[in-house]
Amino acid sequence: MQAWHCIAIITVSILLFIYGIFRNEIEDHVYEQEVDRAITNAKASGEDRNKIGENSTSPNKEKILDSPAWAKYEVILKCKNSKQAQLHLETIKGASFLKFFLNQIRSSTTASELIFSPFKSEFFSEDEYSILQSLFSAHTILEDDTVIHITCRGHTSKSTKLFATLILDSYKLARQQEEKSQPLASSLLIQYEELTLLEEQIIFLKEEISTETNDGSTINVEAIALSSEMMMLEQELAQYKKILLEIDKLFKADKPTDEYLKIESFSQFGMIDELKNTIHQLRSMLVNQELEDVVFIEVKKNIETNELLLKNEVANAIEDLKAKTIKGMERKKTLSFRLVDLRKSEGLKDGSHTKFSLLKELEEKLQSLSLQYQKSFTDWKQSSFDVVRSSFAE
Repeated sequence: MQAWHCIAIITVSILLFIYGIFRNEIEDHVYEQEVDRAITNAKASGEDRNKIGENSTSPNKEKILDSPAWAKYEVILKCKNSKQAQLHLETIKGASFLKFFLNQIRSSTTASELIFSPFKSEFFSEDEYSILQSLFSAHTILEDDTVIHITCRGHTSKSTKLFATLILDSYKLARQQEEKSQPLASSLLIQYEELTLLEEQIIFLKEEISTETNDGSTINVEAIALSSEMMMLEQELAQYKKILLEIDKLFKADKPTDEYLKIESFSQFGMIDELKNTIHQLRSMLVNQELEDVVFIEVKKNIETNELLLKNEVANAIEDLKAKTIKGMERKKTLSFRLVDLRKSEGLKDGSHTKFSLLKELEEKLQSLSLQYQKSFTDWKQSSFDVVRSSFAE
């Protein structure tokens, strides 16, 4: 390669580098203008939550606000003890809160544009959740493990301050809406999932024991009463199942409403019998009597109205039957578990059934873990923190 070739390549590279820098500066300047416009619109529309006003006119802050460089905003939280600080830290960084936070940002067009628009281009393919994770960090400090240091980053100081404000507001709101069955803290969620798994194991074991034949060694009045009620429920459920199968066949065959009325016990539900008789009488009027046109039209309208009411009443009857079936199955399970508990008491006395011992062990463990979780969740809900600093990083 000749010397002039090398010089040409170096010259072109330098020009491309200068062009890239110049283009970035232009894009930053344009983006700053768009941000200013968005802030003005947000203030005009009264979105207090999305306001990003500058309360200070000091030269240093003006310099930060006008700078195209990435901005950092720091929030420092002071917790009552290190245990609470650790829970708040894992919650702020956890997936549950991040999803909630992302939804809060998306609920405001202004906030979403300010925070995410710099990252939406053909050269940047990360999703908003991943972007959100990269825009802030949180950690405790070595000097004091009751202090949480949150650092928020943004393309501009305006979007960074907005981000910091939203993360605190969203965190407070998420904690207010938090339920015992869906804790935000990952360690509490693990405890709750362990409880749920244990409850499922107990239910499975009880169902397994209930299907086993009782040897009849222990008979008492309560056991006999439970067994009798279970037998009656089984008969009712069998009848419900038969009717539901008939309904399913009619539905699949696209049969008219009149066909459903032939199903056993349907006519006794609600106003079905009354509506059926009314429709029959109205139809008889059309066949057996010579009616004036106005009366004829009115009778036909009444028939259509009552047919619609009948169709709705049949739908209600089907839903009622489904509800009775579900309720009966739940009742049967409850009775079955009571019978298992009776058999368990007797079985533990004579040691005749190892599954009863396992059931007792699981139930005691569930009770212990439930009390622990209840205390942990209550302590967590009562925990609090103070914002001791909220400002731009030096």
